[in-house]
Amino acid sequence: MDGIQKFVDQMHQARDASHSKDHKYIEKWANGELTRKQMGFYTVMHYHFVTEYLNWLAYIWSHCPEDEVRFQILDNLREEEDPENRHMDMILDFSNACGYAPEEVKAATMLPTTEALTDWGWRLVYQKPWQVAITALIIGLESQPPDIYRRITDSFTTHYGWSENDNEIRFFAGHIEADAVHGSRGFQIAEKYCNTPELQADALAAITSASKKRWNHMNGIYWYTIYGRVDNTPTDND
Repeated sequence: MDGIQKFVDQMHQARDASHSKDHKYIEKWANGELTRKQMGFYTVMHYHFVTEYLNWLAYIWSHCPEDEVRFQILDNLREEEDPENRHMDMILDFSNACGYAPEEVKAATMLPTTEALTDWGWRLVYQKPWQVAITALIIGLESQPPDIYRRITDSFTTHYGWSENDNEIRFFAGHIEADAVHGSRGFQIAEKYCNTPELQADALAAITSASKKRWNHMNGIYWYTIYGRVDNTPTDND
């Protein structure tokens, strides 16, 4: 196995060790075991996570010296902010269909685990080389939704009463394709620009952290929506 292929395999392994597609919350969603309010809360928290994610990309763009990478970041941001099909509006549409008005979503306080994810993201882009930061964001975070959303898209028609082409659920199917493209670009950037053993080791550690932070973010959503708690810390009633 050559060095590049080994690095690519290691990046997959670092992400997949705590991939959120395997989270119990997603399993319940896929099986039709969540209420609409419980599903919608995912996008309430996701709205705030994605808001910061786009800011992280913009920060890396402003500090990256490579035109090729800067163009790909801008292309990603243009797609996210397309006024004809803005991705943040898709999130609000689904949240609204699940009982959370747009104003409520925007004003929501982040759960501690979502706040930890967003705080980690800012530390990442401030403190790590741009090659490491963009690798962690795209591979550790953005490449996950295609596998997550493939698990749940059938549930909308099977369990929750939507039709396949309903506007309210377009966010999920759309991001299976879009984030697969973005994830592929992330691997290409990492292969080309994480070009020393030190950068590769740093990138692998950052991917691992990204995936764990996203898993913990899902934990917070799970405990809040299922049990009305922010985590599984024992209480006097346990």
